[in-house]
Amino acid sequence: VEFDTLIGHLQDIVLEDGFQDLQDDFLSEHCEEFDEEEENKLAYTEIYNDYITQIEGYICKRLKELHPSFQMDLLLSLIQSRRDEVDPELFDTLASFADFVLFKETMLNYKSQRDDEMGEFPTLVVTSLACGLPKS
Repeated sequence: VEFDTLIGHLQDIVLEDGFQDLQDDFLSEHCEEFDEEEENKLAYTEIYNDYITQIEGYICKRLKELHPSFQMDLLLSLIQSRRDEVDPELFDTLASFADFVLFKETMLNYKSQRDDEMGEFPTLVVTSLACGLPKS
């Protein structure tokens, strides 16, 4: 299988709803464990390893469906040697498998974004609930 074909399939896979849902669910489920402290907690390692297993497993499964002889190790070495030919966002996604610091930043960014969005939400809920309550 040619490099360009694999990269094209890989880009399609990481844009699939299934992949996006898997990643979003994982980040949502585990982001509360992470904080800005420099010292990393032991739980981070377990969460990181679980992330690698799930995300890499999804990508590998999908690529094997498209190319039965696919080997992840070969793809990762090709990507490293031809990094300049890979979309930067795709590269960052793949790099998060091998770079714990990038993974932790992703978790903290997700947590921060979610907290920002949730900060506005409770006010709306309280307002809408207050309007619907019977007066005593």
